[in-house]
Amino acid sequence: MASRVTDETVFAAALAVIAEQGYERATTRAIADAAGINEATLFRRFTSKQNLLRQAVRGNFAGFALDLDAPGDDVAADLLTIVSYYSRLYETRGGVVLTLMREAKFSPEVASVLAEPETLLERVDAVILHHQRRGALVVEPPRHTFFALVGPVMMRAIARRVDQRATQAPADPEAVVRRFLHGHGL
Repeated sequence: MASRVTDETVFAAALAVIAEQGYERATTRAIADAAGINEATLFRRFTSKQNLLRQAVRGNFAGFALDLDAPGDDVAADLLTIVSYYSRLYETRGGVVLTLMREAKFSPEVASVLAEPETLLERVDAVILHHQRRGALVVEPPRHTFFALVGPVMMRAIARRVDQRATQAPADPEAVVRRFLHGHGL
């Protein structure tokens, strides 16, 4: 008797297929094949492609702990927490993150799944606002600060995905925060 394929295996397969083909073009058959199960089993366990994606996003991105519940007085430490989180995320799941971000604009199914990760960004916004109010960061819309902070990490991960010959190492979160504070700190 064959062993049961774990949800984590199915989630990884779903995210890999979606990263490669996009959500709309990724078929449940392709996802099931990549996971090593049949399509009927996929539907029995997850009921729909959207539900599978929702559970995969929850399961995979929840594994990236981001403790931002109580920002402190050390702006560099809080920003390092954020950059380290997004660095790990983009290096391991960057392809699917970028694919889903692009497709959310046109797909209500994808947009609804990404509503949960949006709450994480709201927590990041709160940390940034906290440090702006303390006078530790330049005052600007928090999301602008966020993109300026994680932009180098995201672009490095994109470059590594696009250019197979890229020899750059992943971004160093401490160096990213140091450079960021040089231009955005007060």
